[in-house]
Amino acid sequence: MADINALISDIESLPTLPTATSQLVGMLGDDDVSINDVAEIVRVDEALSIAVLRYANSAAFGTPSRKFDLRESIVRLGRSTLTKIVLEQQAATVFSGGCDAFELSRERLWRGAIGGALAAESMAAKHNPELKDLAFVTGLVRDVGKLVLDRAYGADYVASVQSKLCADRTFVDAEREAFGTDHAQVGAALCRYWQLPERISRAVEYHHCPPESGDLHDELTDFVHAGDIVALWSGISLGSDGLQYELADHVKKSLKLSRRAAERAIASMWDSLRSIEEALGIETDGTKRSVA
Repeated sequence: MADINALISDIESLPTLPTATSQLVGMLGDDDVSINDVAEIVRVDEALSIAVLRYANSAAFGTPSRKFDLRESIVRLGRSTLTKIVLEQQAATVFSGGCDAFELSRERLWRGAIGGALAAESMAAKHNPELKDLAFVTGLVRDVGKLVLDRAYGADYVASVQSKLCADRTFVDAEREAFGTDHAQVGAALCRYWQLPERISRAVEYHHCPPESGDLHDELTDFVHAGDIVALWSGISLGSDGLQYELADHVKKSLKLSRRAAERAIASMWDSLRSIEEALGIETDGTKRSVA
């Protein structure tokens, strides 16, 4: 049986949270934070500066025959968009390799993180806009536990879990049967190790089984859960766990996530994802991906 504390205490094998990401997460919800505060994070990081320049001069934001320098790009994009760009680019660092434990390629791992984040953000924007940025960040890190388990067990993880799968047992149940824990619980432990807000850690822990009521119920968890399901339904990040997860009934009802609504959410997510990949100069052909 896996000991979560032992996994997390093995610091050398843990995925690291980029400094810029940690700084930006700490700024979320702080009304005193200005665009200049975010800009300072960007200016000292060459890769982030290039990403911001590409974004501001892309078809989505640019002006024909006009190229914007870094200062102009930062002002043009604004604090909210700038924060998202930084987090999207930094995600490429965290999800920099494949994940044998869940049979996920590098491309699927990154796309799944961004796709789920975009879908969660979209759900929050419709139902509680104040949680929009937090939903994006939480959606982005919801599956970081998979990286820890990959470092610890590699391909042996999926083999052990699949040996426990049966008709009346979910993938998460099979994980717990095989290892005494699951990737969501491990992900929450990593978020706490990273010293992310407890609300984010808790939403990561319950993103496959969001509590319907009581002290643990949180609208943020519902948004991240729905975003994860939308990403899976889109086929963007299918790994060894496949379509093993179901949309919770109370989330389906509260978010009015009908089949038609889900189809619209999937289409919107794909459009946004392609815009991000174009703006950040990311190539996805199934075999390679380059991030400036």
